[in-house]
Amino acid sequence: MDRRATLSDVRARPPEHVEPFRDSSLRAAAPKAAPTRIGDLPDDILAELHWIASEGSPSLSRHARIILARNEGRPLSEIAHVLDVDRATVRRWLIRFEQDGLRGLVHASTGKSRKRRFDDSIRDAVARLAMEAPEAVGESFAHWSLRRLRAHLVRRGIVADISVEGLRQLLRGLPLPEEYWRRGEQPFAPLSTEVQRGLEVLVRDARPEVARRARVVLARSRGLGEAEVASALGVGRSCVRRWLQRFQRHGILGLQMARRSPRPLVFTSEVRAAIVRHALIDPREFGHSRPQWSLRTLRNVLVRQRVVRKISIQHLGRILAEAGVSLRGGLPVPLVETRVPARG
Repeated sequence: MDRRATLSDVRARPPEHVEPFRDSSLRAAAPKAAPTRIGDLPDDILAELHWIASEGSPSLSRHARIILARNEGRPLSEIAHVLDVDRATVRRWLIRFEQDGLRGLVHASTGKSRKRRFDDSIRDAVARLAMEAPEAVGESFAHWSLRRLRAHLVRRGIVADISVEGLRQLLRGLPLPEEYWRRGEQPFAPLSTEVQRGLEVLVRDARPEVARRARVVLARSRGLGEAEVASALGVGRSCVRRWLQRFQRHGILGLQMARRSPRPLVFTSEVRAAIVRHALIDPREFGHSRPQWSLRTLRNVLVRQRVVRKISIQHLGRILAEAGVSLRGGLPVPLVETRVPARG
């Protein structure tokens, strides 16, 4: 029995029993599908997905809509926003579909009774916190988000752990106070003709970063959502939100504000040269038993020798790479001339 036949059997069930994949025996009988690449799905798979999205149970329908939206080229953040789920949830179901096809859309616990993870007392405590102002419970911010509330619950020991999606489901249906919870995207007022012309001048004549900020405002004014603007311009959604807020506070002038003065170099050319010199010395001269450096060992020696006060493993690796030094395969040797140091 192939996957298509299994789905056809499910489709043939009476309307009052239409719950795709609910029958565990059908799910067990369905053979494991070959890996599926999203983006150019065949017509028969698309037809099944559309049917599941319209006729399936709420959770299965949501999984199918995730695949359909991704197949249309929508970014993960936009899918998560439209379907009111976490971005990690979107990514998880995309991976499961690519690995197992339609069969992967079924949760392993489908059809089984599930033990409640949180009892009523914990649920009531979470609901009470969500209804209160963050400042009233000792937080410094004025608005909750799911991640902020999750961190607060764990810090206070109300729950040992909870996912963002789990918290979203737990709060679903509660009348959360608008003064303590931001309701998605902020409304954007229409632009006057003069302001619109000014933004179009910036797009045409300003520096690239300023032109991009003007494009953000123009795109948002034309009805695109923040996620759509971010996807179209190749920037983060937080970047879009930041420049929209700057524009609403300061107008066009806010988009042209100069950058803050750059921070002084932490790792100057002299410090970088000292790091490279130490990397070229046999580690045994510093009391180590092995003749080869690791990034962690080299970092410890640099701190102990007071070459640097502190440095991350990642940044140490970048400095060595920029100098053309490799720590792999015996003693390191400079591969190329030291490049111009990047700003630390």
